[in-house]
Amino acid sequence: MKRTLLMSCLMTFNIMLSQMTVTPNVDAQDLILNSLIGNPNFPASNFVVSSGTNFGDVNGLGTFNYVGTNFNFDQGLVLSTGDVTFIAGPNINQLSYGSQSWPGDADLDALFGFNTNNASSLEFDFVADVESVSLDFLMASEEYDETFQCSFADTFAFILTNLNTGVSENLAVVPGTTTPIAVTTVHNGQTTACPAVNEAFFDRYNYLPFNSPESSPIDFNGQTKVFMLMGDLDIGSSYSIKIVIGDALDTVFDSALFVRNDSFGAFPSIDQPPVAVVVEDADENGTEVFDLTSNEAAMLGSVDTNVYSFVFTYHSNLSDAESGINAISNPEAYTNTSAIETIFVRMTNPYTGTSITDSFQITIDADLLSVDDLELDTLTLYPNPVIDQLFIYTSTSQIENVEVYTITGQLVKTKINNQEDSISIDFSNVSNGLYLIKLTSENGTVYKRILK
Repeated sequence: MKRTLLMSCLMTFNIMLSQMTVTPNVDAQDLILNSLIGNPNFPASNFVVSSGTNFGDVNGLGTFNYVGTNFNFDQGLVLSTGDVTFIAGPNINQLSYGSQSWPGDADLDALFGFNTNNASSLEFDFVADVESVSLDFLMASEEYDETFQCSFADTFAFILTNLNTGVSENLAVVPGTTTPIAVTTVHNGQTTACPAVNEAFFDRYNYLPFNSPESSPIDFNGQTKVFMLMGDLDIGSSYSIKIVIGDALDTVFDSALFVRNDSFGAFPSIDQPPVAVVVEDADENGTEVFDLTSNEAAMLGSVDTNVYSFVFTYHSNLSDAESGINAISNPEAYTNTSAIETIFVRMTNPYTGTSITDSFQITIDADLLSVDDLELDTLTLYPNPVIDQLFIYTSTSQIENVEVYTITGQLVKTKINNQEDSISIDFSNVSNGLYLIKLTSENGTVYKRILK
């Protein structure tokens, strides 16, 4: 593992050969609007950044582009506790930039109870006119090694503050917990100094004997997997968001946040679930033409489409909808293939790439809808968002089976009902995120969305 500084000419040579290109930048509006927020109409204002250049030191802010398959993002912005000029791989140099003249961040100090140094941050305000926002990132650090990952918690925060109430929340926590994400809280057990912690969210070490340092796209010893953070909003309230990273306790061994380009934005939300579409088979030939898009206005609800753009695609099965493949080519004029069909709709933010799915039925005979759903108006799932236990109740049809899927279609829980009117599902060990609940009864199947 590297622990020796090489001469600067060798560092420059390796950066030139790297598949990652880093461009230093301290222009607040440019960084936030053009590299963080994808939607040019997003109601953001009051852009502020801070890094070493504010204190006569090196710059920890910039953008990156990557060509290859070894890194999770092809472009985005980066916040570092050192000099971003040197963060591109391979992993052969020790990154330990920034002096005592470059201070930490008071919000980080208050959150974590210790002094930080070499903080880089960006901030902006926005007005909430959607229910939630999301962001994709990963953390990388030189502290990932045999010993430092056990005690040096280079740390960061994504602080969402409701400016109307003054209430702040750090969104950067390990999914399903209240534990802040840091080097000390996310690593695996391949090293011997301390046991694994939240190992499922750690990606890789970038040094031998684990991986070839020459193959690393970044010049850091280790990195997490990609996290998607979500923040729930009160529509009509004003908010600030602050993204900040700092060295813990000292100024040595840098860390960085890599944020996927255009990943901050509105998370899709369906205001009213799509309802069944009926086109009676007047000529009794078994087929009719359906406009699958007829639910879109109700699903969007009060969303201002002059500000937010959402794309709807329609699919014949859940797997295709969750993967965003094999969309029905002409949803405005779709010819049915059976008397009653389930159609899956995918709602996507084209800027951030985030999406959710739902389903509805189409039929040529309204009487067939008696085998539909579970009478959605009498089906109750609560609380939503769920914390520990999800309760499901219906007064009109016996639920036989419940399956819980991730938004990527992975089955995470299943439960068979034993003739009860209500069912509880344990979500206490389930990661935060959006889930699809499949409920099966003697009358058919219905899908509902649940947020944790």
